[in-house]
This record gives sequence, C-alpha cells and structure tokens, in this order.
Amino acid sequence: MNYDDWKLMSPDDEGYEMVSNCCGARMDEDQGLCYKCKDHCEPMEDYEYEAIQKEAYEEMMADERRDSDL
Repeated sequence: MNYDDWKLMSPDDEGYEMVSNCCGARMDEDQGLCYKCKDHCEPMEDYEYEAIQKEAYEEMMADERRDSDL
C-alpha cells in the first residue's frame, strides 16, 4: 500500500485482519475456529497479536540475558 492510499483510507478501513489468539492464523470469526490449529480461539486484530508476540519475545530475550549474567 502506498502512502497516498493509506492517507485516503477511512478510519474503519485500516486494513486490519482478525486472527486467532492462539497462533495468529486467520480464523472463521462466526464459528470461532482457527484455520491452522482447528481449535476454538478468541479473535483479535492482527496488530494486537503482533504486539503481544513482540513483547513476549523481548521478555524472553531479557530473561536469557539475565540468566547468562549469573
């Protein structure tokens, strides 16, 4: 998406996709089924899932650094 298209988007059309909270795969929102793991999951927007995964990764790396300093 180029900058002009992004600027012209309405607030409701931000391009976010609903994904499952278990693995970040697309899901059937009506049934609550994840397409990847075939389990019932909670839907969340893709940017929320990515933020949670980034935070978990950063925490894991910080724990690893603390463990290696001991």
